[in-house]
Amino acid sequence: MKFFRKIRQKMLSENKFSKYLLYAIGEIVLIVLGILLALYLNNINEEKQLKKDEIKILKELKSNLKSTVEAFERTIKYESDYLAQNKKILEYINTKQPYSTELDHAFGTYFWILSSNPVTGGYDYLKSKGIELITNDSLRKNISFMFENEFAIIKNDNELWSNNLQQNISYPYHVKHFIKYFPENTDSLGIEYAKPIDYHTLMNDKTFQSINTEIISNRRWNIKSLKDLVGRIKILIKEIDDNLKRL
Repeated sequence: MKFFRKIRQKMLSENKFSKYLLYAIGEIVLIVLGILLALYLNNINEEKQLKKDEIKILKELKSNLKSTVEAFERTIKYESDYLAQNKKILEYINTKQPYSTELDHAFGTYFWILSSNPVTGGYDYLKSKGIELITNDSLRKNISFMFENEFAIIKNDNELWSNNLQQNISYPYHVKHFIKYFPENTDSLGIEYAKPIDYHTLMNDKTFQSINTEIISNRRWNIKSLKDLVGRIKILIKEIDDNLKRL
């Protein structure tokens, strides 16, 4: 700028207006080109940073979804184990079998429910940054639908229904008709045992039969829902993987 200033002052002192005007126009053009170049380079840097942010958040979402799959598959396993206990009780009722201590584990856990908690930290961060950070329209919609809709159904429908059944029906019934006990040969907190106060009356109680079959129905639905959802999550994980390769 100091160099240009000296040229401008020299032209003015020599009264060469036409040359000065031409110089001034050239100087303006250079300044404009410099500004445009700076903006262009700034945009390139911003695009590179946004791309890095997108890759980072997609990797985080992928990690969250893989952790969610693992959590849901554990829930499916435990639900299947508890379902087997409910079915054992149902078999004893239907065949009118006499009391056996092998029922005590089933009586201790038949009313238990499990939480299905998806991992959502990456998606929460994405929302704070702006979901438009995901440039692939289809992928962005699928991610949003999974976290906003699919996971909400599991929490609000399946789990809410199970909680209501346990809190309002199965557990109040359980504490009135069973006595919990703790065998000396087990220290596991995941295993509980209970004996019916009156086995004969219990096995002929239509209310207990209804509660048990309702829980069986709920467990079957929960297992099926989670299995279907795990399949859709794995498809979304592959979609994220494919998009990461393109980025």
